[in-house]
Amino acid sequence: MMNMTIEKSMELLGKLKAEMESVKEVGVTPIQRLKDNLSLVSGALAELKKMVLDLGFVSVEEEIEFFKLVKPKFYSELVYATEVFGFEKDRPVLPGGYIEYCNQQLVFISRFFRQHEMLYQYYRLGAVEMDSIYFLRGANLNGVMGLGVPELDPTFCTAGDYLFSKFLAYERMECWVKSELQAPINGVVAEQVRSKKGRELRWTGDASNLIEILYGVFETRQFNGGEVDIADLVDVFEQLFHVNLSNYFQRFAKIKQRKLVSKTKFLDEMVVAVAKRIDDADAFVPSWAK
Repeated sequence: MMNMTIEKSMELLGKLKAEMESVKEVGVTPIQRLKDNLSLVSGALAELKKMVLDLGFVSVEEEIEFFKLVKPKFYSELVYATEVFGFEKDRPVLPGGYIEYCNQQLVFISRFFRQHEMLYQYYRLGAVEMDSIYFLRGANLNGVMGLGVPELDPTFCTAGDYLFSKFLAYERMECWVKSELQAPINGVVAEQVRSKKGRELRWTGDASNLIEILYGVFETRQFNGGEVDIADLVDVFEQLFHVNLSNYFQRFAKIKQRKLVSKTKFLDEMVVAVAKRIDDADAFVPSWAK
């Protein structure tokens, strides 16, 4: 009989990815988007566990494949969303503090890889010799695992899938933090924007919203009579708003692919918000005129 666990798991993964992409299009704050992702991944993992317990595996090889290659794709999303949520929640406001904060995160990730160096090398090399120990439930792990592995659910977990998931998530986190450290221009970090009152201002909306504004002023030729490149505007926006837009081209490509919401969702929201403010002001009648 054909085992359906892996096939159905991959279908569930595709559904999860699509749902997470739809969250990106909604236009919520980064923190709220991370919360939504945590909820989505937690729900998918609960469904995945039920699937495994209900369907099981028809062979040892399929169980190894599931815990080595399939489940880490799910659990790494949970680890990544959790780590990024914690990172963003505690993000320092000042640029200098943020650079140090990023470097501390990279040190933490590097330390984790060293702590589990043996299995990390196994993961990096794509080795298979110890799969039956690392990726079968109930395997004897005495003497083969490092410290720092929590007590796991024996019906749905192996020590190998737990750590492989963290390797996937931390490698992704490492790339993201390094991209955050890339300075907008020649390694110089711009000063924080301040009002005349001394209040520090930082862009806290979704970067995709800023991309819509950026392309809007570019296409309407608002700077230098239109004699500028889009890359010039990206540099200026990065310095002014203290935000990393190094992947602006990919972000704009995703905006063009929007299907569930308007391709100019944020600009549309701005039009509605400004029109409402104008209408509210026109409707105001002072008490003395009544």
